[in-house]
Amino acid sequence: MFIKNGVAWTVLLLFPLSCSHLMNRGAEEDRAKLYLQASVDHFGQKEYGKSLEAAQQALERDPNFAPAYNQLALVYMETKRHQKSEEAFKKALEIQPDYPEVHNNLGALMNRLERYGEAVQYFENALASERYSTPENAQTNLGYSYLKMGQLTRAKTHHQKALDLAPTFCLAHKNMGDTYVKERNTAKANEYFQNAVTHCPLYAEAQYKLALNLVRQGQKKVAKNHLEKLIERHKNGPYVERSTEVLKYLR
Repeated sequence: MFIKNGVAWTVLLLFPLSCSHLMNRGAEEDRAKLYLQASVDHFGQKEYGKSLEAAQQALERDPNFAPAYNQLALVYMETKRHQKSEEAFKKALEIQPDYPEVHNNLGALMNRLERYGEAVQYFENALASERYSTPENAQTNLGYSYLKMGQLTRAKTHHQKALDLAPTFCLAHKNMGDTYVKERNTAKANEYFQNAVTHCPLYAEAQYKLALNLVRQGQKKVAKNHLEKLIERHKNGPYVERSTEVLKYLR
């Protein structure tokens, strides 16, 4: 950019430098977007190292690119580098305060860290934004916060708001099931866990929790069928291991 030669050069080359700078800046912003997309793609494939590198490359091209900080924070969150994740989310909000997706994601991080009171505020911030295109995410996340704080009526209210917006939203059905389990209403819990499994047949957590609830109701044969299906579909993972242990008890 030639600014290393001092103010005189900046004044003398003001107009051509400005045009060149704008063209270069536009090109760098385009490259940043390409790197961001690559990061998102790698993240979807659980290639977190590659996703991290691509997000960092995006920020090298555009240091004020809030979506890249959001993506960086998601990688850090998924790889359990929680402090770095929080810092990156907050940097995104420093650049773009009205960024509802970041408020929701930061709230999700607070839930993971069991800082539920802080989480509530971030979800409410997300929901207050007219720009938020997926409010059902923040609604059910907010319901989860209230569930963990023992405020079950509020939890159900927000899970239901999520389902009103997105009737086939599997996470909201599963979260509502968890809330009814807490209330010891196994019949209603079954209804919502079953909804989650119906809409998302590969949702291991929902199928496992449905099976456990069926065991509580004495429906061991049906529970066993769900656990066997889960193991067959997923082969490995935490819910496969747990299902295997429960099956030993049912035999």
